[in-house]
Amino acid sequence: MKIKYVQLESEAFLTDLDYIVMSHAERSVYCTLIFYLTSNNGKCEYKPSALSKLCHCENVEELEEIWQGISKKFQTRNGVIKHKRVTKELRRAKQFVQRQRKAGLASARKRQQRLSHGSTDVTSPLQPTKTKGNVNEEEKRVNTNTYTKEQSLSSSNSLRALSFNEALISIIKPRNQSDRTCFRNITNWLMAGCARGHFNNEIFARVLDYAREASTGRNPAAVFITLLKKELGYRLGK
Repeated sequence: MKIKYVQLESEAFLTDLDYIVMSHAERSVYCTLIFYLTSNNGKCEYKPSALSKLCHCENVEELEEIWQGISKKFQTRNGVIKHKRVTKELRRAKQFVQRQRKAGLASARKRQQRLSHGSTDVTSPLQPTKTKGNVNEEEKRVNTNTYTKEQSLSSSNSLRALSFNEALISIIKPRNQSDRTCFRNITNWLMAGCARGHFNNEIFARVLDYAREASTGRNPAAVFITLLKKELGYRLGK
């Protein structure tokens, strides 16, 4: 399972005394390795020649010197580098994806059961023969059932949109009516994308993660919009 997104706490870096006292070069190599581990299933081979290029060191000797200063932040066994916090966050992300998939499959099965509930096999010998007297009644029943199912799906989508929007405004407090309108537009954009098949249900949790990331900024709403544009191609009013 390829995990593309994990949570990284900026405060965890800035309050870590080891990180605070690192030199500029040590911070650069340290952060580069953290990012690489998060995108490589939490593992990285210790090959100085390759790592020196990855971390933009001038040569292998520079990489090895820097590594001496930051190696205690990692676990190295049999030539493989790992990081305790990265491993933890990857495990948490995988569990979240698995829960979302199970929930999606369970929801799909329930919808299918609701859609098929009450239907009659047209090949069954017990099915009553249609006559002029009952054709209109049967058509009325089918139309009513169809309307009820469509209404149920519409209600489910509305609840999902409402739940997401409430979660969003609880993370980033709207400063004015413009922010509230903007958040509603984002919700509608995500719902439309799901309806067209551009997104799946996991997109809502992903966007809320962007909101949490943006909430620590000076202007959370603006940072949030910037993240949506960069990561998802969001355009205002579209």
